Amino acid sequence: MQLFNMCLQCGASDEDLVKVFRLGKKQEGGNQRQLMVQLASYSTENLIMESLYKLKHAQLKFKGIVINHDVTQNEREECKKLAAEAKSQTDQDTSGEYMYRVRGKPGQMRVVRIILRQ
Repeated sequence: MQLFNMCLQCGASDEDLVKVFRLGKKQEGGNQRQLMVQLASYSTENLIMESLYKLKHAQLKFKGIVINHDVTQNEREECKKLAAEAKSQTDQDTSGEYMYRVRGKPGQMRVVRIILRQ
C-alpha cells in the first residue's frame, strides 16, 4: 500500500485489493519473487498503470520495482509479433517522418504510426 499511496499517489485503499500472493516457489537465499496483486476495479488498475512514470523518481526502496499487466503466453507472443512488425515498418519508412510502435491493452494491442517532430 505504501507503493500505491506514497510513491504513485493514486489513493488506493485496502478495499481495492482483492487478492495479493507470491508467484513461484521459494528459492534458497532469495526473497525476490513476483507478487500478484488482484484489484477490485479496472479504474484502480488504470490509475496505477498511468502513474508508473513516478517510479522513476521514487524513494530508493521502490527503485527496483517493475509493474506489468498479467498477460498469457499467447498475448506475449502476439506482442512480440507486433513489435517485430512495427520495427520492420519503421525500417521500411524511407522518409524518416514516422516511427511505428505497439500500443494498447493486453489482448487489444495494435501497431500505430507516430509522427516524429522535426
